[in-house]
Amino acid sequence: MSLDKRLTEVFTFFQDKDKNVVSVKDIPTIIRTLGLVPSEAEMRKTVAAMLGDESADTVHLAAFLTIAKKLILDRRFPGSNKEEVGRALAVLAKEGRNYLEETHPKPESKGGVYGDGKKTVFRPAGSLSREDLLRLLTCEGEALTQDEAEELILSLPMKDSDLVDLDQYAAQLVPPAPFL
Repeated sequence: MSLDKRLTEVFTFFQDKDKNVVSVKDIPTIIRTLGLVPSEAEMRKTVAAMLGDESADTVHLAAFLTIAKKLILDRRFPGSNKEEVGRALAVLAKEGRNYLEETHPKPESKGGVYGDGKKTVFRPAGSLSREDLLRLLTCEGEALTQDEAEELILSLPMKDSDLVDLDQYAAQLVPPAPFL
């Protein structure tokens, strides 16, 4: 099947009532469906290129095909592989370890609090707390809103109720196979 036909099939899935147009809001989803992973700034430029001089709410099939083919053939916005994403997530571990450390207050004993009242708990290798991930998602890079981050966290693979499994999360973050 030709590239034009395959791109047209993806486009028509989102099109508005056989008018050969899609909402400009659907373009980021369509681009990412193709296995391309642009930043938000790159996505805005791509959408602007598809709109041209028009200030419309829709993108025509012809404009989409022109830009999408160029992006794919030029191999623009490639995604990362699972190993790269896993290494990036591993950076989140403190002091170069493959786990994160957290302190929790110790429960009080009948004789009062023992020591400083805190104990060190080591998280399993390859995990990250929901709180740490929420903080990173809302404060670093192209930050998400609190609602977006919480919605994303609901879909994450968990080792238990509070720990995100980084290996499974890395696999989930890897984009689909390239469109070609």
